[in-house]
Amino acid sequence: MSKGPTPLRLDDESIRKLLKEAGWPCERINEDTWRSRFKTKKATFPFFVRVDPAGWVVLAIVPFSRSPEEVPAADALYQRLLELNHKLLMAKFSIDDDLDVVLSVEYPTGAIDASEFRDALDALSFYADKHHEELGALAGTADDA
Repeated sequence: MSKGPTPLRLDDESIRKLLKEAGWPCERINEDTWRSRFKTKKATFPFFVRVDPAGWVVLAIVPFSRSPEEVPAADALYQRLLELNHKLLMAKFSIDDDLDVVLSVEYPTGAIDASEFRDALDALSFYADKHHEELGALAGTADDA
């Protein structure tokens, strides 16, 4: 009986290696967080990789866009984010304390292997590219990325 892939030890060396293999530069910004960026067909997105001590690795584009100041526009954006969250696989949209829209993928660190880490990166970049224009238009920030 064969075992599945070996879970990754998510440390500075392994995260740098995984990002480098994907062609994405990275910089460690503190003990548990790295910053990188990727370019899609439509925009360049900065993203973060954070290894949470609670047992999760979080890959997030922060900010994906800004929330509009006008309440009706913000309501329309938030409604669309809820609709998208119902359809997305592996990823989710959220709003942070600064009212920035965040696109993230979270995965338990105890089970993630190299191919799943790459899948998480792929999901993040796929959904960023797919929804950037629509959500940017709703937020009034279509040219920000």
